[in-house]
Amino acid sequence: EEAAVLSTYNLRSLPVHVKGSGKESETNKIKRVDRVKICFTLGKNSILEPGLKTIHVRIAQPDEEILVKGRGEEYTFMHQGESIQYSIMEEVDYQNTAQEVCMYWNRRESLELQPGLYHVDIFHGDHIIGETTFTLK
Repeated sequence: EEAAVLSTYNLRSLPVHVKGSGKESETNKIKRVDRVKICFTLGKNSILEPGLKTIHVRIAQPDEEILVKGRGEEYTFMHQGESIQYSIMEEVDYQNTAQEVCMYWNRRESLELQPGLYHVDIFHGDHIIGETTFTLK
C-alpha cells in the first residue's frame, strides 16, 4: 500500500511578480507578490494506476491561516477523515513516469499577506506527498 503512493522531488515554491509584458520575476517583497508558483516532479511509480490524480496544495501564512480562494465548502477536501481547506487543486494526468508539475496560486487584490515563513504542503488522497517553504519580507 505504501508503494502505491505518489512521490515528489525537486519541490520549489516561488513568490513571483508578473510584469506588464506577462514575464514573471521572483520576489520576496510582500507588496510585489502577484502569485505563488509551486513546481515539483512527480516520481515514476509503476504500481499506481495511470490516469487523473487530484493534487491539493495548502499554503499557510506565518500565522497558520490557509490562503484560500473562498471560505465555502467548495474549497475543502477530505484528508484522513477530516475536512481541510486548500489553496490550489489540480487534476494531473499521471502516466507512471516522472512528470514536472507547476501550479499557481493567484493573489486577490484585497488580501493582506504577512511577512515571515510560509509553509506549502502537497497532498494526494490521504497522504502529504511534499512540503516546501518560502519567506516574504
